[in-house]
Amino acid sequence: MSRKGAAESHHGWADFIGVALLAAAVLLLFAQLSFDRNDIASLHYPPAKPLHNWIGWLGAHLAWVSFLAFGVTAYIVPALLTAFGVGYLFNVLEYLRERSKWSLFWAGMLLVSLTGLLHIAHLSGLTGHVDYKLGAYSAGGALGDFTFEWAFWMLGKFGAIIIYATIALIGVLFLTNFRLGQWLQDW
Repeated sequence: MSRKGAAESHHGWADFIGVALLAAAVLLLFAQLSFDRNDIASLHYPPAKPLHNWIGWLGAHLAWVSFLAFGVTAYIVPALLTAFGVGYLFNVLEYLRERSKWSLFWAGMLLVSLTGLLHIAHLSGLTGHVDYKLGAYSAGGALGDFTFEWAFWMLGKFGAIIIYATIALIGVLFLTNFRLGQWLQDW
C-alpha cells in the first residue's frame, strides 16, 4: 500500500471513530437530560408508562448506569466524548489524538477526581438529595465512593480535597493543552 493509501485509510478510521464518539455523546447527553428515576423498575415499581426518557428504555438505563458510576460527574462524560470525537473527526484537538493514551488516562483521572470531590461534598451534606434523584449511591457515584473509601480517606477530608483538586487541575491542563506556567509568567 502506498503512503497516500495508508494516510487515507488512517483518516477514514479516524472519521469513523470521530462520528461514533459524537453519536455516543449526543445519545448519552439526551438520555441524561431526560432521565427520570420513575422509568427504572428497580427504582420505582411499576416503572412509568410511557417512559419519560427521550432515548427510550435503553436511554433510561444508560443514563442510570452513568449516574451510578459517576454521579453528577456523568454529565461531563458527553463533553469528553465530544472533545475526543471532534479531535478525531476534524483534527482540531490533534494533541488529544497524538497523545491518545495519556489523554485517556487524564480524562479518567479527571473523572476520578471530580467524583471524589462530589462524594466528599455528599458526605458533608452539601449536595442535597441529588443522589436520590439520579438513583446513585452518592453525588460522586460508585467511583467517588470507591476511591475515597478505599484510598483517599487516609488523608482526611481536607487532604483528600487538596489531592482530588490537584488531580483535576492537572487533568484539565493536560486535556486543554493550557500552559499554566507560561500564562502565569505573561500575567
